[in-house]
Amino acid sequence: MSFGYNYPAIDYSSAMIFIGRFYRAKEAFRKKLLLLTFTVIGSTFGYSQSNLELLRNRVLEDKLSGSVSEMEVRTMLNTQSPEGYWPAIDYNDVSRIGFEHRVHVVNIEVMSRAYRLEKSPLKGLPALKAGIDAAIDYWLAHDFIADNWHTNEIANPTSWIAILYLMDGELSNERVSGISALASRANLRAWGARPGGDLIKIAGLSAELALFHRDSSGVRTAVDAMVAEVSITSGMGIKPDLGFHHRSDRVTSILAYGTGYAATFADWGVRLSGTDFMFPEASTRLLVDYYLDGICKSMVHASFKDPGVINRGMSREGTLAPIGPELPAKLLSFTDYRKEELQNVVAIRTGVQVPNLSHNRFFWHSEYFSHQRPGFFASVRMHSERNHTMEAPHNQESLKMHHYADGSNFISRTGDEYFDIFPVWDWQKIPGTTVVQKPELPHWNQIAKPGKSTFVGAVTDGLYGASVFDFQSTHDPLRAKKAWFFFDDSYICLGSAIFSDADYPVATTINQTLSRSMVQVGSASGMQQLAAGIREFEAISWVVQDSVGYLFYEPTTAYVLNDTRTGYWQSIANSQRIQRKPAVSKDIFALWIDHGMKPQGAGYAYSVHPHVAAADMERIGTDSQVEVLANTSQVQAVWHKGLEMAQVVFYEPGRIELPSGVWISLSMPGVVLTKMDGKVISEVSVADPSRSEKACTLEFGGSFVGYGPFWKASAAGTSSTLQVLLPAGDQAGKSVTVKNHTASGTVPSFDEVMVSGSEKQPVQVRGERYIGEHFGGGVVVWLDETGSHGLVAPLKDQKIYSPWRNGRALQPQLYGDHGDRLVNAVGDGIYAGRDNSLLIIAQQTADNLSGDFAAKVCAACQEGGYGDWYLPSKAELDILFRSMDFLDGFEGEIYWSSSEYNIGFVWGQNFRGYGGSYPLNKGSNYAVRCIRKF
Repeated sequence: MSFGYNYPAIDYSSAMIFIGRFYRAKEAFRKKLLLLTFTVIGSTFGYSQSNLELLRNRVLEDKLSGSVSEMEVRTMLNTQSPEGYWPAIDYNDVSRIGFEHRVHVVNIEVMSRAYRLEKSPLKGLPALKAGIDAAIDYWLAHDFIADNWHTNEIANPTSWIAILYLMDGELSNERVSGISALASRANLRAWGARPGGDLIKIAGLSAELALFHRDSSGVRTAVDAMVAEVSITSGMGIKPDLGFHHRSDRVTSILAYGTGYAATFADWGVRLSGTDFMFPEASTRLLVDYYLDGICKSMVHASFKDPGVINRGMSREGTLAPIGPELPAKLLSFTDYRKEELQNVVAIRTGVQVPNLSHNRFFWHSEYFSHQRPGFFASVRMHSERNHTMEAPHNQESLKMHHYADGSNFISRTGDEYFDIFPVWDWQKIPGTTVVQKPELPHWNQIAKPGKSTFVGAVTDGLYGASVFDFQSTHDPLRAKKAWFFFDDSYICLGSAIFSDADYPVATTINQTLSRSMVQVGSASGMQQLAAGIREFEAISWVVQDSVGYLFYEPTTAYVLNDTRTGYWQSIANSQRIQRKPAVSKDIFALWIDHGMKPQGAGYAYSVHPHVAAADMERIGTDSQVEVLANTSQVQAVWHKGLEMAQVVFYEPGRIELPSGVWISLSMPGVVLTKMDGKVISEVSVADPSRSEKACTLEFGGSFVGYGPFWKASAAGTSSTLQVLLPAGDQAGKSVTVKNHTASGTVPSFDEVMVSGSEKQPVQVRGERYIGEHFGGGVVVWLDETGSHGLVAPLKDQKIYSPWRNGRALQPQLYGDHGDRLVNAVGDGIYAGRDNSLLIIAQQTADNLSGDFAAKVCAACQEGGYGDWYLPSKAELDILFRSMDFLDGFEGEIYWSSSEYNIGFVWGQNFRGYGGSYPLNKGSNYAVRCIRKF
């Protein structure tokens, strides 16, 4: 019988050494526990309890990992007051940007580890135990509550649980009880226990606490909650494109909350392996897919965070540091699924394998595009009507990221090109973006806004691809058409139709990165090396810095900066910790094009070439493999000679001639990638960036024939016609690839989808009423089986901005005054909204009979002469969303339901793009559309 983990061997010797070292300490500790475990199992417990003890010991083993600094711990003891507090900590400031109290809890955890670890020189020291007890008692006497829920419900409980395990058997019953109460604030009904990155962490903490108290039922509940979170969702969590969203803003969170989510699952996968609590295989496989095809494909060489995908974490020092192999190694310990790929990631991260990954991927739910080759990684980040521009600067972090998703385009060879650059950055010169150069940025509360563009997306065949951004600034009177085209050793950046009415110049920034080498410039006057400073070049041809070349397709006036810049972390974040950081100086390289003030139709065309020298740029400039075919407001297109590949962005239906003599036309605005075999198109990939079309028609010169489940093609004379059914629902925006001269499945029918679907048609059913009928003060949106009873929605919104709660509750129901109350309006089915609304109004008027809130808005509604409107339940709200084909008047972005999620949140639904249900903060303001039954 074995109680250890079985870690499979990596097929690389050095990686094997790493994994061996990584787990050797755990195995040694486990052997010490083995005898005790056998004794407990054999004499006291049954099978389930034996699993419980094994899991409990595994958690303890994890808590004991790490080292102890004797000097650090002795300093804690020497600076601690007799009452148990530390004078250097400000215990009065409980704000989001303060709350140094967290240091107090961390100190107790560090001291506890020093007291428990076998190798610690302070193990069992009575003075240390006294200090631990005093610090615990001081906290229990004051019960400090942070304004930031995360501190109360995740950060501090994480430490309190570790303290329980580390000091097991050493604490009084009163202290164990008190700490357990603090730790239990991480529970599945907690204020912050929302789906996605937070709930899975809270579930993990709940499981640890239940294990400490040997509560098998609590463990099972927590593990089931973790398993439930591992699924494809329309709301928070893993998206259909294997991206990750943490909030209703639909901003990518894959390398923040999304990675923490995966790490928690991996930690528990290791712990639960071989027990009757272990994760289902389907959940494990989805997590591995998400890790390899989501997380790793948002990283430079699967090892460094892509700067283009991070959010407010950019204001945290070291956020772009290399990522270790622990997470993939843990996955390997309990699954063989996609084993070789996980082993490869471990080998790359341990330095055994030089980077060898190649892919091209578009995350259509996040408007994020990545391109990986063994020698470089590049990305494009955009925004659209379907998502917001950026994550809000919660806790006043990253206060200057207004333009970060305005088409940012980062190029990385090694992964450390932008490490800790952000304090010294010019935040209106973000790589890839076209930005009005204002005297100062707007206030940080203006950072996160809904995007304005619909034509935003990409086409990809998995290895090559093109991204398009019909850019409309959310901050300035500026618009532009921007596109990027990616190949094996370079990519091309095109911009056209740049218009601005602002009274300041407009610049397109090519790069702003750490300076790692001399800067060499090629122009009409020859090649020269740039001295430190900033300089304007007329008729510039190319620039090289840090072995990355930038080639202009026609002589261009551009600015080059190569100089030292100094800045402060507190310029981009506001916290007590940040305020104490010293100035930062970095050598910076920047390259940008100045389009002047109020450009009217300006443009640009340049390519980026990793791993080149100045001599290479001279050659590439005269014999480029890539030709720009068009760069207008109607079409942007490039042709790669060596690959015989065309990548084309059609901003409107149109046609383009290829150098091979073949022509292509597209029936809709879209993006097309074609591969040639001589004079014949061999493969076509197509995508609809607007996500509005059901099908499209392409026509070609030459022969293209075949069919499949979603396409058919036929040739007539010297041309061919290809019809394609486009992905719909949560797959809309995904690329479709078809190959010439192939046949599979049945030939689809295009008769219905090729007819214009703009007319909204009612849906006739058997019975007295029909869906889409104008009746009962609005439009029928749902009918029961009789066809005579159902739901009616009004013709317009009742309010665009309304809170769900009626102000802050006078008597808080939860530690920390979030101002919320639990209404128990938990019904989420058909007709449940009526009872929910009655409960909400009764509870929310307990402190204030006046006031205005969502349920009250519906109770006061008199649309169509009816007075029985109510706030729809979660299911009823989803019916309204699915009725948008025949129901007009939706002016809001996100709408309230009456269905409570927990004490602080309510289910709501996004009515733009893909829809999706999200827990919404009760104090926020969202739209109201009522409903009534008949």
